[in-house]
Amino acid sequence: MKKINQLKVKAASSSYNIYFGENFITNFSLKKLSDAKEILLIFDSKLPISSLKKVQTFIKKSKPSKFESFKFVANEKNKSLETAERILEKLIDSKFSRDSLIVSFGGGITTDISGFIASVYLRGIDVMHIPTTLLAQVDASIGGKTGVNSKKFKNMVGAFKQPLAVMVDTYYLKSLSKRHITAGYSEIIKHALIDDKKLLLRLEKFQGSFKTRKNSIELVNLIKISSKIKAKIVEQDEEEKSVRAHLNFGHTFAHAIESVQSFKGLNHGEAVGVGMLCAAKLSLLLNKLTIKEYDRVRKINKKYKLPTELPSDCEPQKILKAMELDKKSKNSNLRFIVLDGIGKAEIVENIPEEKILNSLKI
Repeated sequence: MKKINQLKVKAASSSYNIYFGENFITNFSLKKLSDAKEILLIFDSKLPISSLKKVQTFIKKSKPSKFESFKFVANEKNKSLETAERILEKLIDSKFSRDSLIVSFGGGITTDISGFIASVYLRGIDVMHIPTTLLAQVDASIGGKTGVNSKKFKNMVGAFKQPLAVMVDTYYLKSLSKRHITAGYSEIIKHALIDDKKLLLRLEKFQGSFKTRKNSIELVNLIKISSKIKAKIVEQDEEEKSVRAHLNFGHTFAHAIESVQSFKGLNHGEAVGVGMLCAAKLSLLLNKLTIKEYDRVRKINKKYKLPTELPSDCEPQKILKAMELDKKSKNSNLRFIVLDGIGKAEIVENIPEEKILNSLKI
């Protein structure tokens, strides 16, 4: 059997394992995780048939009495209440019980909407994630944040729902485009910048490719280290009352950029890349980061081919307006996560508008 590493996440509401490895899913027993006899697979229609068959085999080996699938085009437009309603109607029409299981198979959009469905159907059923993008493997599938988009903003409707388990199989990354791999590195970089100087050093040395066996092993290690950082923060603050907000480093800017572009420009990982650079610039303006440290953030973005400037259609005033409408404001005050040096983050509020606008000049 392929080597499988494990990481235990001990959140306040529940504990679960994240399993890491390469091409191990079909040899893994679902019965070790769940006795569910009714299973709904929610998957991204863009996934290769060969990948889908592996997961179908994995599920069928548990011999469920009921096994159905919901296929959708996983994009920001379809991460909506309308799609959620279609999935809920399928569960209702097929008479899925409270003891059923949802298995999500796809990227962050798929894990987000699947978790949301699991949190509301019959007031809560189990969900297990098999993330297929690097971004989902290190971020979206871990920690229990679920949600769908409103017509104007990301993740405005959602709940906290910890998964039964997360299966991180790097085999599925081989079908990704370079652009989607790049998007995933943004979240690993984020975890390094807010919590782990040593991880940043490893990223600076890593070649960013997993075509060789050595690099494949190192990628699994990077994913595990990154996941461990997120798990540690989630264990301290499951529902984002305090320190979990640090995981939003770069995201206040990123969500505003995505909103201004109507989710049709940069993908989420790319927007986070630019957002982290803006947040680092704000840290510099607040004298919490040196110019040398700011340049280091810019260089790591450039190394992993993340954007290092704002898109031409994102005027600073438009971004500021979008920020003010985003859910990360508190009591009408904008909140930002800034770096207090590399490897440490903090929350700041009441930032003068001029400084915010200047932080967008990267």
